[in-house]
Amino acid sequence: MKNLLGKIGIWISKHAKLVIIFALIVVGVSITAGIHVGSDFKSGGMSIKGSQSEKANRLMKKEFPAAKQEGGQITVVLHSKNGDKLTTPENTQTIHKMLTKVKEDKKVKSVVPPEMLRNYSKDGKTAYGLVIYKQKGEKISQKTIKKLMKSIKTTREKQIQTELSSTDVTISEIDNGERAEFIGIIVAFAVLAITFASLLIAGLPILSALLGLIIGVMLVFIASHFLPVASFALSLVGMMGLAVGIDYALFIVSRYRQELEEEPDRSKALAKTMSTAGAAVLFAGITVIIALLGMSVLGIAMLSAMGITAAIAVATAIITSLTLVPALLSLLGDRVSSNRSNRTLKLAHKLRIQGGWGKLVTKYKVLFTVVIVGGLSILTVPFMHINLGLPNDAVKSTHLTERRAYDLMTKAYGKGSQATLAVLVKTSDQQETQKVVQKISKSKNVKSATSMMSSKDNKYQMITVMPKTDSNSTKTKNLVHKIRSYSHKDKLPKLLVTGSTAINIDMSDALMKALPKFAILIVGFAFILLMMIFRSLLIPLVAVLGFILSLGATLGTVVYIVQDGNFINLLNIPAKSSVLNFLPVLVIGIMFGLAMDYEVFLVSRMREEYMKSKDTKKAVISGMKKSGPAIVAAALIMMAVFSGFIFASDAIVKSMGLALTLGILFDAVFVRLVLVPSTIALFGKASWYLPKWLDKILPNISID
Repeated sequence: MKNLLGKIGIWISKHAKLVIIFALIVVGVSITAGIHVGSDFKSGGMSIKGSQSEKANRLMKKEFPAAKQEGGQITVVLHSKNGDKLTTPENTQTIHKMLTKVKEDKKVKSVVPPEMLRNYSKDGKTAYGLVIYKQKGEKISQKTIKKLMKSIKTTREKQIQTELSSTDVTISEIDNGERAEFIGIIVAFAVLAITFASLLIAGLPILSALLGLIIGVMLVFIASHFLPVASFALSLVGMMGLAVGIDYALFIVSRYRQELEEEPDRSKALAKTMSTAGAAVLFAGITVIIALLGMSVLGIAMLSAMGITAAIAVATAIITSLTLVPALLSLLGDRVSSNRSNRTLKLAHKLRIQGGWGKLVTKYKVLFTVVIVGGLSILTVPFMHINLGLPNDAVKSTHLTERRAYDLMTKAYGKGSQATLAVLVKTSDQQETQKVVQKISKSKNVKSATSMMSSKDNKYQMITVMPKTDSNSTKTKNLVHKIRSYSHKDKLPKLLVTGSTAINIDMSDALMKALPKFAILIVGFAFILLMMIFRSLLIPLVAVLGFILSLGATLGTVVYIVQDGNFINLLNIPAKSSVLNFLPVLVIGIMFGLAMDYEVFLVSRMREEYMKSKDTKKAVISGMKKSGPAIVAAALIMMAVFSGFIFASDAIVKSMGLALTLGILFDAVFVRLVLVPSTIALFGKASWYLPKWLDKILPNISID
């Protein structure tokens, strides 16, 4: 592979203009195709195939067609602030006038007023109605929502607070972090300008990353027609595509400038760059892709689609880094040389530690090892009480109507009013059904249990259960398991629990159970790969143990902030909540790939130096000096891109941004730039030891 990449480098140096023209054509074609096809992102939830809630949900759609929701549905929450109950003639007339205006929209199928639902609160000041559309929830446009918002002014003007909420319709336009990407690009440009002391070279990795990201996003648009791609998945695509695109191009440019110092022939310097840094980029990128695709083994279609779409963005980043970047470097000629620097930027460039960090780490190797291991272990502690769930309207900003609707409903009907469970009872006997209702009503954490309807053939009865706690509470989860335990006990019939709350609980439970297996699979894969690359036992061992430590610290800190509610005001998080249920899997998949990126770029350079000098200390210092600055710059860029998403309005995007920012901080900075070189220096020559019998068995992957 090294020789092939070297030959590709020579070919690109001779046909640079052709490569650039071809790249621009590909970008143009992808934009045209993407815009023509358009996107088909899904707003639905996720479920685990084979879980009780998923089976019961399918059964409910079959047996209770009347309860099946065909079109999008919006709940209109009403609260009297004029001092009178909503049931007074004047308020009732105002509400009906508003609902009549809503019905004028041709896309509205029907409206259901509060009196038909009989849901007035005890004080008579709060109630809710339903607006049911002809279209499915994800198809309802913001134009339609604006018409609805205009209609509810009728009640708002009469001091009847009117708010909207929905489980399948996007009401408020969501900020998925688009502005964060722009800020990330600015920060990346500043970091690159200081790293290379050149404005021209600083723009090269960003240009490559943006073009790769454009192609990736257009491919994701097309893929959304064939895969259940959630709208928030585009944020992950943007994060990954931009971050790794800049990083990979950065490593290519950095190595090329170093090679030019020793080899004046630009064609040969590019060939050497491609056979070393290019090979490392290809290997690291493929590792990230494998980790992302590995999310598919969990059997969650939406999560698999997220992994696939993020992998597409990484693949386009690899391709542009290995084609467009070398072509641009060849075309720019001597202008990319380290001798051609911006005078002003060179002053900032000189402030960087040149090899001093490597000397410091090797001198205090024991201290650094103990501090990093101890510190990350302490940060892992909160992970022990992690509670997984899906964000609900409670974690949205109070500036949004969905949050205000949630607060009104909670105050009037209790926290469990939006966590209703559907229990299917396999019986045709109404007396048996009532026994089940009584049994469930006596359970702890149940506010109400009501028999609702019979199935079309009377084989099943549906009971709705309202908990006292919200959908993400551990008490609600315990209640679901408790109701299921009643099935076939004490002469009760078979019971099946479903509904969106039960589906989310089942998914959270399944993901928590799968987490250790997924982590072991990833860690084992990493250990074997690194043994093949570095021909060592200790280096891969430290690499995977460091990954486990940084992973634990990342998830522990997320629990401490998001779940326990510490520093949430500082990070603009409206309220504490459970941890996003698929976040640990997402973090493992992405962090593993990025951790291997930095491990390969740093240690491969150390090994390269060690093979020349056979001096471990010298190899560590030299590797840190030559690869350290690029890795620091890459880590800063990654953190800049990811951290901006913390301030997006969408709770899922916030969680992803926070976790990935912390992951890069702990793994790239503390583990790869401190713990790894410290332990290599600590173990000395033993770091490079591999038993001869194992050396013969393992395939040799050389990326030096």
